[in-house]
Amino acid sequence: MTKSRRSAGSLVYDHMRVRFTLEALTHIAGIRFYIEQRSAQAAIYITERIFAEADRLGEFPQLGRIGIVPGTYEWTVPRLPYISVHELDEDSDEVIVVGVFHGAQAR
Repeated sequence: MTKSRRSAGSLVYDHMRVRFTLEALTHIAGIRFYIEQRSAQAAIYITERIFAEADRLGEFPQLGRIGIVPGTYEWTVPRLPYISVHELDEDSDEVIVVGVFHGAQAR
């Protein structure tokens, strides 16, 4: 990853790779399974939206707010009740999605 400086001194990141932990993928699978019981089409749509928003993190790795767990960020999937928890690994040039939770769920 390369970082460039803007004139105001803020850092700008080049595109980073997005990687999901096994736990995050398990969360997404659970979300899909739960929704699929009611609507297969909605389950596909929602999981695709979760993955699409996670891809945006590669372009804007510091999206969201500082997470509850130190060193993490929390990004709410727009118009959905799901929160992606991610961390940055600047050494490997990755955004690592460590979990996906319903907003009402304890993290």
